[in-house]
Amino acid sequence: MPPNAAAASSNGDLPPAPPVRHPKQHGVKGAYYGGEWVDIEDCHGTFLPDPAKCSGCPSNTPDKPCPRSRTRHDASKDGRGKDYDVVVIGAGCIGGAVARELSKYKLSVLVLEAADDVSQGATKGNSGIVHSGYDDRPGSLHAKYCWPGNQMFPQLDKELRFGYQKNGSLVLAINEDEKKVLHELKKRGETNGVQHLRVIDQKELRELEPAVNPDAVAALHSPSAGNVIPYEMAVALCENAADNGVEFRIRREVTAISKSPPNEDGETSFEIKVRHWEPKPYTDVQKAKGGPLKPLIMAFFLASST
Repeated sequence: MPPNAAAASSNGDLPPAPPVRHPKQHGVKGAYYGGEWVDIEDCHGTFLPDPAKCSGCPSNTPDKPCPRSRTRHDASKDGRGKDYDVVVIGAGCIGGAVARELSKYKLSVLVLEAADDVSQGATKGNSGIVHSGYDDRPGSLHAKYCWPGNQMFPQLDKELRFGYQKNGSLVLAINEDEKKVLHELKKRGETNGVQHLRVIDQKELRELEPAVNPDAVAALHSPSAGNVIPYEMAVALCENAADNGVEFRIRREVTAISKSPPNEDGETSFEIKVRHWEPKPYTDVQKAKGGPLKPLIMAFFLASST
């Protein structure tokens, strides 16, 4: 500790140290399930499903080792890995969620990811906060979808078990002017359909969060806000989509997309050019064997609008 810090501490100029706490950690002596904490003794039948109550549905993928940089099954319509109904580009939270939803339909779906695994783009650097929607501009798409999306997380977590934690959020006010802003945010949230918002006083704030800034005089409390570990959520979405028959190919960088004229059946073809890359040690071995990697070209068909 620097000398000036010690002197300030002895003079009582610094606030007291926050209390020592031991917050619950997903996967340690329990798990978060549907937003709520479940002790490890109670995980059977909740976070760990009861096999007797499971559907017993078989996987839609063959039981064999996965080939390199892709799922083990071919979801293409032609059986040669060329033609698909839908191609999703990017295997983060959004791409994984889209692929999982599409897997509920009778479609041929392929996901292409340029990195060497899912969740390696913006998803891995995401804060993981599941906002409730009080800060979004009324009338915007954020305002329209934030609260409904927030309300979907508990059930999604019960289905995929990625550890969603509904811990709530606090917006602090340090003075009376800032306290007015809290009421403005509360009104904005209510306009957006957000429920359970409250402006709490200093006493309740201290009870709710003992380690809060001692200068805080009030806070906007949103108990429905939460957080996730973004890459665990993305992995869960993508794994479930793959189990349901979606094909994934990683290390495939999309380099071009071109549209062909409608064929005689009125279908429009989109050709996707993909650069398939692998780590240099692997490609060196393949080249030594006389099999250099080449860019792949794939196409999928959509019904023409004409």
